[in-house]
Amino acid sequence: MTDRAHADADRSEPADTDAAERSDADQADAEPPRRTKKRAKRRDGQAASVPGDGAPGVPRDPELARLEQAFERGDYALVRSGAGRLAREAERDEVRRAARDLLRRIDPDPLAVALLVAAVALLAFLSLWYWSHSHMSP
Repeated sequence: MTDRAHADADRSEPADTDAAERSDADQADAEPPRRTKKRAKRRDGQAASVPGDGAPGVPRDPELARLEQAFERGDYALVRSGAGRLAREAERDEVRRAARDLLRRIDPDPLAVALLVAAVALLAFLSLWYWSHSHMSP
């Protein structure tokens, strides 16, 4: 190469690096704002779940798939009525078992029910104790 070619090459290098630095800066400015981890996890969970795919080991049944989707949406009244009917009237044992499992997942935790009953009984006892004893000052 001649000296002139070297000079042209030297002149073009800084221009290329400036252009590369500018494009990196433009890309950094053009990036969308970072999302919080909670939203990213929620989006990943929504993308990973395929409607109608069902849990492994659950038989394929259109009525059962509809009830599972209602369960995921939070429509527990529909699940309770439909799963009860399906548990009684289904022809296959696997479908009946899956419907009973859906009903079991809707039922409240027995420990929570027992603690709630104990708290109500304690409140009733303390209220009756307060009302039954006199409150005269000495």
